[in-house]
This record gives sequence, structure tokens and C-alpha cells, in this order.
Amino acid sequence: MTATRAGSPRGFYAIAHRAGNNLRHLEEALEAGVDAIECDVWHARGRLSVRHERKLPGLPVIFDKWYLRFAWGHLSLPRLLREIDARAELFLDIKSRSPRAADAVLDLYREHVSMMPHTLISSVQWRLLDRIGEAGTDMELFYSVGSQSGIESLLRRCARARPPAGTSIRQTLLSADAVARLHGAGLRVFAWTVNTPHRAEELRSWGVDGIISDDLGVLNKDLASGV
Repeated sequence: MTATRAGSPRGFYAIAHRAGNNLRHLEEALEAGVDAIECDVWHARGRLSVRHERKLPGLPVIFDKWYLRFAWGHLSLPRLLREIDARAELFLDIKSRSPRAADAVLDLYREHVSMMPHTLISSVQWRLLDRIGEAGTDMELFYSVGSQSGIESLLRRCARARPPAGTSIRQTLLSADAVARLHGAGLRVFAWTVNTPHRAEELRSWGVDGIISDDLGVLNKDLASGV
């Protein structure tokens, strides 16, 4: 499986950011025909949950930088797999730091292999991705980069025996030269989070392989215009 799904009319890999965290957003993204559904995965109390926000220990409250709210229960990954039903690929972003999060993802893969679409996994916790890579599954690993120094570290890592499939990288770090260097190391480049058509077009002109966006209009702009 290449970075662009077979038959995709876009010419790039379209990832619906956080669409897997909420059933309404999930269905909207699936109806839009995106290539992959992105969801944020946390490990707590021996199980995985899907949400972008952090959770207060022992309380049904989740929070982010600017808000907190009650959350009675979380979407489970098995349910997410049932809802996707092979209509898109899966892009898991592991948020937890514990190695148990990697083990839980591997358990999910083994226990639900018949339901799993082609799956890509990203994380800023590279050691978790290393742990998953050692298991020898067909899940592809995209090492997340959020700083300039991270690009250099990732390029050095590409010399290892088991290099990453690609990088999920903050879009503000990218330039034509940076994309060329990452491609030269054999990496596919997915840019996050890209929410304006102009920026998406600029990134694509540099050869970026995938766009991660909250805005389905950005992902489907060419489809709407007939380009």
C-alpha cells in the first residue's frame, strides 16, 4: 500500500484529523471519502480510549489548553473499527508515554486483525513506535516531528536497519528543501495540521505526500473544483 490509496483522485493522502474521536465527525469524514481516519489513542487502566484531550484521574472530566468538560465514557477502538468497516484506512496517533500503550495497540491488532483496515501509527514517543516495529506487523510507522531538531534526529534514525515508513510533521517546519531531504532519506511526509487551501497547495507543490486537516473542504478542494 502506497501513501496514496489506489484509485484516489486527489494525488495525495487525505487524513481527517481527529475524525475518529467522535462518531458524528467520523461519519462525515467517511462520507467525504477521505483516505484515512485519524484518532488520538490513550492508554489508561489497562485499556485504550480514543480522545484528543487529557483526562483528570478518577473523574469523568477531560481537558485541553482552553477548556474542560464532562465526558461520560469514551469511544473504544473496537467500536471505531466496526464503524469504519473498511471504508477508510486508520491513522492512530499514540498520545500516552507508557510502553504499555504500544503493547495495547499490538494486542488490538492481534485480536481484531480481521477488522483492521490498513493502519498507520504515529507518535512523538518514538520508543513506542520502535516497540511496535519490533513486532513485525504490517502497520506502518510515522515518527512524529514537532521541532527543527526533530528533523535532524529523524534523518539520523533512517540509517538504522528498520527505518520509519515516514514522518507526521508540523507543517510550519516544512519547506521545499526540508521535504526534499526527508524524501531523500526514503520517508513519506505527512503534514499537520493544515486548515487552509493555500497552505495545502503550497505543501503539495513541494511534494508533501499527505495532508492532515480538520477541514474536509481542504482535503476535498480539488474534487469539488473538478481539478
